[in-house]
Amino acid sequence: MNREDKLELITRFENALSALDGLLAGLEDEALRFVPALPEAWSINDHLVHLLDAEAATYFRIRAAVAEPGFAVPVWEEEAWRARLRYDASDGRACLAAARALRSAAGATLRALADADWEGFWIQHPSRGRVLLSELLETYRDHLAFHAPFVKRNREAWLKRAGA
Repeated sequence: MNREDKLELITRFENALSALDGLLAGLEDEALRFVPALPEAWSINDHLVHLLDAEAATYFRIRAAVAEPGFAVPVWEEEAWRARLRYDASDGRACLAAARALRSAAGATLRALADADWEGFWIQHPSRGRVLLSELLETYRDHLAFHAPFVKRNREAWLKRAGA
C-alpha cells in the first residue's frame, strides 16, 4: 500500500461516521430511545453508545498494532456491554461525539505513519488471526454500514409512529 492509498483509507476511516448526520437530523431524545417491537432490537441511542465502545476498542487496536505488533487483542460480548453498562441511560449524542474525537485522534496518529511500512503493523485477533493495520481500518471504516440500516429503520418507524 503506497502513501496515497494509506491517506485515502485514513480519510475514509475518519469520515465514515458522518453518514449518521442525516439519519439523526431532527430527532429528539425520545426518538433516539425508541425501540421498535422487534426481537433483539436496539434503540438508535444504543447503537450510538455501542459505536463509542467499538471506537475505543478500535483506537486501542490501532495503537497496539503499531506499538506492539502481534499484540493479542480480546473480543468483547457486545450484548453484555449494552445491558450491563446501561446503554439506555447513556447520552448517545455525547457518545457519538466522543467516538468522532477518538477517530480523529486515530487519524492523526495514522497520518504521522503514512510513510512507514504498514506490513509490520498488526494485531492477533482470537478468531480472525493476524489482522494487518490496513485491514483493521477497512473493517472499522465499514462498521457503520452494519448499524446504519438499523438506525434508518428505527428512524422511519419512529416518524411513522409520530405521524411525521
